Amino acid sequence: MGTINAAALVSHQPGIMIPEEGRIAMNGGYDTTLVAGFGDLRARLDAAGVDTLVIIDTHWFTTAFHVVAGGDRYTGLYTSEELPMMIADLPYDFPGAPALAALVAQVGAERMLPVFNTPNLHLGIQYPTVNLIHHLHWDLPVLRIGICQHAEAHNFLDFGAALGEAISRSDAHVGILASGGMSHRFPPLDSSSNHTKNAAEHVITAEARAFDERILGKWVEGDHSGVIDAYPEYKPFKPEGLLGHYLIMAGALGGRDWTSPGTQLSEYENAFGTGQVHVWFDLAGDRQPA
Repeated sequence: MGTINAAALVSHQPGIMIPEEGRIAMNGGYDTTLVAGFGDLRARLDAAGVDTLVIIDTHWFTTAFHVVAGGDRYTGLYTSEELPMMIADLPYDFPGAPALAALVAQVGAERMLPVFNTPNLHLGIQYPTVNLIHHLHWDLPVLRIGICQHAEAHNFLDFGAALGEAISRSDAHVGILASGGMSHRFPPLDSSSNHTKNAAEHVITAEARAFDERILGKWVEGDHSGVIDAYPEYKPFKPEGLLGHYLIMAGALGGRDWTSPGTQLSEYENAFGTGQVHVWFDLAGDRQPA
């Protein structure tokens, strides 16, 4: 019987791929806390007995279906079409989780949800996945999941519930990583130099920062029903990936009934105007023993 052993919302912001000296120079002497946070995250994943990652990727937008990547292995060189000056010719090589992908599609069909499993090894890859694998030094199975770009909150939650059921039918001990940020609006190009520092005060607006902090407070308290209820108010601040990365994870863990408290593994930071943070959710009282 499979289990969900770990869950975290994890920033993938591209600046983490710049060497430390360059990060500090770019940010006026301030280094991001996100890189160090990956070391803490990896230690927690290992301690939890995770043998498979599910990465919900906020840059992989799909249409008409929730899509899972069911190939057996992904290997190649990745260059970001968005920011090739930051991520270029980055090697990746990791096994997929085809059996789990097939189960997700099976449960989706049983629940009459639009879920599609693609085993195509030529499927494009995005840096919300590659950056995490790189910094976690992960070489065990990974199931990638996309974000349906016209889904609503209930669609993400329903799909997450199907994911949770599929995991329970598997033999995997899963860590779910919701790979994405919080509020996600970029400054105009003419004023972008004002938003290069990682300090939290450089988030796009004070209102966006305040709402991020409100959501973060609910995560820390384990008030996931409160986050779900606040979603309509949060949408105008453009949470990354429609907040689908978090909502799918929440659905897998019980939706409104999920009460696991969060612990920050990084400071709340800015990246080019967007809100970024790592949050680990304590599932000790929720998951079944491995």
